[in-house]
This record gives sequence, structure tokens and C-alpha cells, in this order.
Amino acid sequence: MYEADLHIHTSVSDCSMDAQEILELALKRGLTHIAFTDHDTTQQAREHVDLAKGYGITAIPGVEMSAYDFVNEKKVHILGYGYQSNAHIEAIGKETLKRRDENCRRQIEILKDLGYQIETSEIEKLGGSCIYKQHILDYLVKTGQSEAIFGTVYRTIFKNGGPCDFDMIYPAAEDAVRAIKADGGYAVLAHPGQQDNYAVLPGLVDAGLAGMEWNHPSNGQSDRDRIEELCKKYHLFMTGGSDFHGRYENTKTELGQYQAHESSSVIFRNL
Repeated sequence: MYEADLHIHTSVSDCSMDAQEILELALKRGLTHIAFTDHDTTQQAREHVDLAKGYGITAIPGVEMSAYDFVNEKKVHILGYGYQSNAHIEAIGKETLKRRDENCRRQIEILKDLGYQIETSEIEKLGGSCIYKQHILDYLVKTGQSEAIFGTVYRTIFKNGGPCDFDMIYPAAEDAVRAIKADGGYAVLAHPGQQDNYAVLPGLVDAGLAGMEWNHPSNGQSDRDRIEELCKKYHLFMTGGSDFHGRYENTKTELGQYQAHESSSVIFRNL
């Protein structure tokens, strides 16, 4: 049996739940295979694999790397699975996390200037080695300064041209693929339906891409059909996952709701 959710985040990055809580939920949902894909870090990846064994669930080291297609000016996320080492992934990921942390601290200072009462040290406790905007928004809710994580503050300050609606510089998507491959892993284009970045695919394939995320909350039927065609053309496998973030996700996707295509089982064969 192969019941797999291969796109799950933990409290190491930007999920409101830790790995143990997620594994307890995965067991209830009947999942047999999972991958924790925290953003731009392999921190605790091996520990999470060992932890999953205690629940009778097969896990594989994962990561989701934030990147960019500079030719077509599109964001690109690259999932990495089954890497044997992490030097190349971490070399890129640490720089990305540094920029993200700096970005969020700048947003905190802007919020303070707008009159919000913020203790930065309390926000730091919500995150791991990096602050994410979800941690800031969660803090505002917990301190009674916002009605919801993805409420008015999020829509008017962090989005739609608000004072905290700015981004950071990301690494090139091809470099993220090369890093995962250099560390002995499988590189997969994440949720192309969400970011409409299909045009970057040929360059990613040349860099060593192994698969595409077929099943995802943001991929409609037309996206899944298109991904199937592209995977046949470029000889790629198809994955899938819920992109689970717990409370830190604007959609109400359930763990295991978007399961992986059978062809993705190839990433578990060499365990």
C-alpha cells in the first residue's frame, strides 16, 4: 500500500505543529509514506525520518527550496527528496533563511512604527532559526492585535501593496535543482499551478529535475492534465502532497488530502 503525502512542513520552518504531532495525525489518516519538506533547511530531517519509524510510517528526508526564474520573472519552489548529504542544499538554504529573517525583522520594525506593540524576542520563540511572517501574524493574534492570522492585518499590511508587502532576493531555480542533485537527491518542481511557472521547466530538466508535483491544493484538473503530459514528454515522475502548515496556512487543507501519484514511489526504493 502506498498512501503518501510528500509535502508537509513542521515547526522547524512555518508550520504550527511539530513533527510528532503531525505523525500522530498521519497515523490516524492512514498515511504509509510521508516527507517533511521544511523551507530551505535540512535541520532535523534525519531525526524526523527516525521518529516516523516509531509510528510505522516510512519517511524520507525532504526540503522545499525557495527560488526564482529570472528569465520569466516567476517564483519557483523546488522540492528535494532522499538526499544523501546536505552540503549543497544548506549552502543555498542558509543564505535564503538569512535573507528571510532579515526581511521579517524589517517588517516587525515597520509594524512598530505603525503603532503595534511587539516584543521581538517573543516572536523568535515561535520560530526556529528563522522568523516567518506567519510567526509575526500569530503573535499579533495571541496579543489581541489582530483578529486572525490571515485577517485584516495580513490583507492590508502584508498584501495588496501594504507597507510590509515586499519580498527578498531568491536563488536561481536551476541552482536549487543542481544543489539537490549534487547531494544525491531527487529534485521536483513544486505546485506549478500555483505559481504558473511552467516556462522554466526545460531549464530545470537540463539542470537535473526528476519530477513534478502533480497533486496539490492549487493544481486544478487542467494543471494535473498538463503535468501528466509534461512528465511523459520529459520522462519525469509525479508527486503530490497537502503542503501542510497547520494553522499557518490560509487554505483549510487536511493532512493527506492530496496524495502522491504512484510513480513517486521511486524515491523510496533505495531506502
